Amino acid sequence: MGINSTEVSYGFGQMGSVFTNLNKPVYPPKDHVIVAIQFLAENTPDVMLTETLDTAGPQFPGTDDTETSAANFGGVYFDACTGASRTTVNVSNDTFPITTASALIKPGQTILLGDDADSIDLGITLDAGAGHVEPNYNGPNPTGLKVASIDATGLLITTTAISGGAFTPLNPDNGNTVYFLDEHHGAGGTTMESIVFPSGVTIYGRWTTITPSAAPVICYFGK
Repeated sequence: MGINSTEVSYGFGQMGSVFTNLNKPVYPPKDHVIVAIQFLAENTPDVMLTETLDTAGPQFPGTDDTETSAANFGGVYFDACTGASRTTVNVSNDTFPITTASALIKPGQTILLGDDADSIDLGITLDAGAGHVEPNYNGPNPTGLKVASIDATGLLITTTAISGGAFTPLNPDNGNTVYFLDEHHGAGGTTMESIVFPSGVTIYGRWTTITPSAAPVICYFGK
């Protein structure tokens, strides 16, 4: 009898697997995804599409070159700041404006402050001069800023320190972009286009399809 724990099923392929050494697409069974890819030789996949795009859940690296839907580039949402700079500064919080309101911005999200020139191909350039604070969620000296509240227009974001951290006000201008991170969405990732995976490497995630180069891989299925 097979062991039916999630850990063993995923780790040992008990939900199925497929081998290919062709430059052709591979798809998982109905209601499954590809949860691991083992490269048996050097390989540069043409296509790696992830299960979850945009804001519906966790993101994973792939070949999709869209900043809002792949690679954990821009958090759950990112937006340019207006040129109005900060509007209110208090001892423990401050308020600053963004350009476009979004229901994706919620209290508790961590804030990063970068440059408007950021892109999925160039990465994120953080702006400490405008008040960016590196997030450090754990340990004896936490740092970082989070969303405290959003006004009724959705354009004024009030920030405060993450739990246990020291408050630092932001001073963005129209050369800055603010990134909002939540439990599922990080920032700073890029696409895996043209990436060469060495022989023997196994990567984990959730992909709906992969088209490897003409070199052998094993794809493992999971729920």
